[in-house]
Amino acid sequence: ELGMVARRTLAPFVLWTLLSHAYAFVAVKAPFAPASHGVAANGMFRIPAPTQSSRVRRCVLNRPSPRMTSAVTSEWECSEKVKNFLERVPGNPLRGLEAADRAWSRLQSDEFTTPPPSPAVIERTQENFLQDGEMPKWDVIVCGGTLGIFSATALAVKGYKVLVVEQGKLVGRTQEWNISRKELEALVEAGVLTEEQLDKVIVTEYSPQRVGFNSENEVYELSTINGVLNLGVDPLTLIDLVKDAFLAAGGELMDTTAFKDVTVYRDAAVVRVQGREGMRTEAMGAGGAAAFQDEEGKEAGEEVLTGRIMLDAMGNFSPVMRQARGYRRPEGVCMVVGTCARGEWVDNSYGDLIYSFTPIMNDKQYFWEAFPSQDLHGSKEESRTTYMFTYMDSDKRRPSMASMFEDYLNLLPEYPGAKGPDGQVPDVSTMPVSRALFGMFPSYTDSPLPLTFDRIIHVGDSSGLQSPLSFGGFGSLLRHLNRVTGGISEALDAEVVQKQDLTAIQPYLPSLSTMWLFQKAMSLPVGKNVADQDIITKVLRSNFKTMDKLGKGVMMPFLQDVIQVGGLFSTIAGMSVFDPKLVPPLLLWVGPAPVIGWTRHFAALALYSVLHAVMAPLVSSDGYQSSLSPRDRFLLRRRLEAWKYGSGGDY
Repeated sequence: ELGMVARRTLAPFVLWTLLSHAYAFVAVKAPFAPASHGVAANGMFRIPAPTQSSRVRRCVLNRPSPRMTSAVTSEWECSEKVKNFLERVPGNPLRGLEAADRAWSRLQSDEFTTPPPSPAVIERTQENFLQDGEMPKWDVIVCGGTLGIFSATALAVKGYKVLVVEQGKLVGRTQEWNISRKELEALVEAGVLTEEQLDKVIVTEYSPQRVGFNSENEVYELSTINGVLNLGVDPLTLIDLVKDAFLAAGGELMDTTAFKDVTVYRDAAVVRVQGREGMRTEAMGAGGAAAFQDEEGKEAGEEVLTGRIMLDAMGNFSPVMRQARGYRRPEGVCMVVGTCARGEWVDNSYGDLIYSFTPIMNDKQYFWEAFPSQDLHGSKEESRTTYMFTYMDSDKRRPSMASMFEDYLNLLPEYPGAKGPDGQVPDVSTMPVSRALFGMFPSYTDSPLPLTFDRIIHVGDSSGLQSPLSFGGFGSLLRHLNRVTGGISEALDAEVVQKQDLTAIQPYLPSLSTMWLFQKAMSLPVGKNVADQDIITKVLRSNFKTMDKLGKGVMMPFLQDVIQVGGLFSTIAGMSVFDPKLVPPLLLWVGPAPVIGWTRHFAALALYSVLHAVMAPLVSSDGYQSSLSPRDRFLLRRRLEAWKYGSGGDY
């Protein structure tokens, strides 16, 4: 039966792949034409690469951030338009943008791939640190509090001794987090918050949601989506409530305390931390001056902490994560800029999940997102948040975040999601702005990150569990919260602390790995000549048209970063039927190597689907599991979870 199901699932896909590769072989005979610039015949505008003299006027802001010195020493450049715009926004976002750009320049430089003088993780697994009979002071030490506090609280309410170390003040950001109700319910299931408390943190809720793509003067819009990222959560209130629950459960907090390093012994994880005085009180990464901290504060005392397990929740640039990845540069980066603003142009009767109305410009395809929001702790007036984002690699020739912010200001009045009920458009020179937003989200092909060290588990953004498309770190953390904290709880109870066992908590998930090809299809290398500058929007338009025809059972999981073999195969087959001429240029666009690698992940997705449906019920009985040792039971349950989440069965 297992073989029959597998053959029925894989045979059509293998046939489609062979035919598509044959199509691509024929299509490759016609090389791409040189890219066109200026105004196209179809009326769509194309923005040529601006000259240095027209695009930029130099403005040097303060000194370089201490974290961004050494390899990155050139003066920062931004246009006068960006400078004037950000200077009237609260929170000193101009300085924050400079610090963000220096971080981006550092990621592009050779410095990023150079190991630091002192490693973040020191391994002494053949030695003991504690005295005979002594136990680590804490069961779990969580480094990184903004997202780490959720896992910490879920473990504290189970009765474990948990410590949270946060380099700044543990407070939420002043911008809303968007989430779906089902994902938010994970906090109730984990015992972190109550239903009543969830209602307190939800400040906006909207429907419907729209996707739209404009290419060759053909506009495709789908505006019947409901329940996807349609809740706006106030992070300040949310973090305060979770922190209170954590402390009430016996958890301990050390904020304004920076992680220095961790030494892994046979009997403990020993974490060195450094106190800080004069730290900022805003949330790290909040946008504005606090987005990328540029002042370390004055050093205070150093402490040594002992725990059975350390959780690395230090985010996308965690020093522990970077060491585990060998200081490798990420294969992909999502760059995001935007604002939360007010005015007559605001129409919050709907939101945009993803919208694109421009062709490829300067080696980038821009996408947009918009949703209702509030000036949470300011005017309290109705506002609208608009993001512009793009997928790219970290090539040194890529432009700065400041230049992308200028593109955002230039394009915002043309964005269909920023038009009022009577066609009003924002005037960026006068519209009231509550906050400016910008960020970069790196991603790696080998995600989730396999565990590399004993006694250390990555959670949140450092784990690589977030989608390479949506980069929803908060949503991803909540989706896996009960699975990950349940695994940690069992590991502690079974004394499972070695990396070869703990890595079962962070398994290979083909449902996540298959998403990589989609990001690849929405980006392009620097300098690539493109014959059809609408190729990306054409592919997305075809993709969403197909999913719409196939129904919500296919569309809704995909929009929530859950890939299932049936829906994925149906979409691929549907695109081949409805838009057969689009398949060869798509495969040619992506290239043979990514397609071959993706085929392997698709085959694993099909296999995991079969294993979850057929094998999991056979080995899930309590009678069978009770006959296993604690370690084997731990490993079996993690394998069952891998089949479930790796096949999209968690949807």
